[in-house]
Amino acid sequence: MSWSGTSRSTVSQARRCTWPRLRSAHSQIGNVSKLLSSWTKWTSSIQATKFFLGLPASPQAAGSGYIPTNVLIHQILPKIKASPKYGGVMLWNKYLDDKNGYSNTIKAYV
Repeated sequence: MSWSGTSRSTVSQARRCTWPRLRSAHSQIGNVSKLLSSWTKWTSSIQATKFFLGLPASPQAAGSGYIPTNVLIHQILPKIKASPKYGGVMLWNKYLDDKNGYSNTIKAYV
């Protein structure tokens, strides 16, 4: 694999979160205000320099938690990007992202 151009990517892997306080947000994703409230709580109470919003790239990628791109772009990203701890967005699963183009749709906004 070769890397060229000016685009910068970070590839990482994480297992599904088992911390109940964080996992509860997956059932609240449909409620933007609860998601934003959870983001504020996490970024203010957990000592970390950067947080990445982890999302399924399609409804088939997870049992819950899918956010349509228009909701992410217009309602969520403008708020969380204002946080000095915003690190970006991470998606799962690459195969499904390739099929539906989620990352291509949001990349100009992250």
